[in-house]
Amino acid sequence: MQVQLDVGSWGLFCGYDGRQLVLVDDKPCGPVSARKPTRAIPRRLLLDENRIAQAMRTGSALSETVSHAGEQWAVELRPVLSPRTATVLGVLAGVAKASDPLPEPPLVGVWEWEIERDSEGQPTLRRRTYWDRNLFHIYDVDPSVAQQRTGYWEAGEWASELIDQSDQMRVSSLIRDGIQDGLMGVTGKVRCLTYNIVTGYGSTSQGRRHLRLVGVIPPIEPNDDKIFLQGFSYDAPETFHDMAFEQDANAGRVDDVLRGVMALAKEPMAVIDAATLDVLMTSPSWRREDFGHVGGLGEFAIDDAGELHAFIAAAATDTVRAQSMKFALRRVDGSVQNVSITATGVRSGVEGRDAVVRLDF
Repeated sequence: MQVQLDVGSWGLFCGYDGRQLVLVDDKPCGPVSARKPTRAIPRRLLLDENRIAQAMRTGSALSETVSHAGEQWAVELRPVLSPRTATVLGVLAGVAKASDPLPEPPLVGVWEWEIERDSEGQPTLRRRTYWDRNLFHIYDVDPSVAQQRTGYWEAGEWASELIDQSDQMRVSSLIRDGIQDGLMGVTGKVRCLTYNIVTGYGSTSQGRRHLRLVGVIPPIEPNDDKIFLQGFSYDAPETFHDMAFEQDANAGRVDDVLRGVMALAKEPMAVIDAATLDVLMTSPSWRREDFGHVGGLGEFAIDDAGELHAFIAAAATDTVRAQSMKFALRRVDGSVQNVSITATGVRSGVEGRDAVVRLDF
């Protein structure tokens, strides 16, 4: 049954002028044209009279009582702002009878990625994800850990420790694809992803929660020294999955097989993005060998990372034969390990050319 935004409910609007609806109370929806699921009275007061569009443009909250159809109505609008640059990403809005106030709005956490660029304009591994208070609450991060973070996480730690291992590759791939789209000028598009997180980080009691991510890529100018990804996240039912996930069942099974193989592997293994050397998925043995969080394999290379990059790129084009080469890698603790890297191409549930690598000591 289609979700309807009626009197007495909150809706979360986003996109250009807030024309798309992605949440009604605790029910994810869309992204869909906001007019279609919005009933007559809230449609009139929120959309027809341009209150949502104005809040998206100004970032100003609104709480007023208006007359319509012979009755008094309470109208509430609360802009959703990014934590780093205070960009308006969406608007939580609702209409109720003046005598019957709206309930508390759904909990929406807001995030903003900041990715530094190198001298050639390409993204580097210097990446931080800034959070608002709501997002720390959604992840149920231990207060002592939250205080140490001063509002942000290093992206590698977030991806490795707070994303459920079963979803690390999908989330990392979405970030990768979003960055590349931004560099190619494909910006402003609303992207959605459902995934599982680890709650209770920093405490002895950890759990699991199903979230939905809604993100956009702001325009990237040639001379900008940083790339920003912005969006928000909120709870979603375990049974809710975004359409891209549902339509990618075959690729999803391939990713499941990769995870199963890695879970059993004694040697360190990882899935590597051939274009950037970003690490998309790691085996438990990879983490035990202290090669760091999900990030970039290139940062561990002792010699010219270009040679390693060329090797991985060549291996990714061949999904039949494996290739091997010796490299010296630096562990997180600073020690150097001479290893043989064996790599082969893989077609997984993401776009781009990826390689599965194994480290042999």
